[in-house]
Amino acid sequence: MLEIKSYKRSFPTQNESFLEHVSLKPGEIVALLGKNGSGKTTLIKEILGMKERPMHEITLDGAPVTYKNLHRLSLGSCEHTFFGEFTVAEQREFYEMNFPEFRKERFKLLTEYFEIPLKWKLKELSVGEKNQVETVFALCQGGDYIFLDEPFANNDLFHRKDYYKLLLGLLEENECLVIATHLVEEVESMINRVLLVDKLDIVADVSMDEMEESNTDVVTWLKKKLNYNEGRAAEFIRRMEDRDV
Repeated sequence: MLEIKSYKRSFPTQNESFLEHVSLKPGEIVALLGKNGSGKTTLIKEILGMKERPMHEITLDGAPVTYKNLHRLSLGSCEHTFFGEFTVAEQREFYEMNFPEFRKERFKLLTEYFEIPLKWKLKELSVGEKNQVETVFALCQGGDYIFLDEPFANNDLFHRKDYYKLLLGLLEENECLVIATHLVEEVESMINRVLLVDKLDIVADVSMDEMEESNTDVVTWLKKKLNYNEGRAAEFIRRMEDRDV
């Protein structure tokens, strides 16, 4: 179990509605949602020990996340974590040397399915291709908790649909997948839980079963939580027309 506990804070800008304790369990597929700038990426980096001044205490099966157990956490980032001068094959060799649980057969199948040539030099790929490769490596590292930060950005609709199907078919009971994304409607059918982030904190935690019981969906729930005003854009356009802009 991966546990995220918020430190007690006294500074005046703290988020008063944050959840003090959230846990992630094997077998879950979790959507990490929030507005632009809400802190989704920052929270993921904090979980992986990449922030100098953390706001949360992170433990994995009761132990702090350190170099000793960090291999159990996997990251696929739209900021791209690989070595640009490497080819895909050279990056694979790096993973095989550093991650003892690297899923060689899964990697082979995914690169074949998405027709990713191993001779590609990573720095020469398009942004969409880089995100594809990044996601493949994250899924194959062998981590128990896989974090994907906007993994489908700059990929076309059909590649995204294929990824959703493959994720559901690939993941095993010991794996927990956390997806930070704005493509809410596309991932809704595959997730079983939603975490909402605001001001670097988790402020809501709801399961899909709870949503079903409340006769709502993720988009409707999210609009309510974020106080989304559907008429704001129309009102702004009307004001522009009145001013002959």
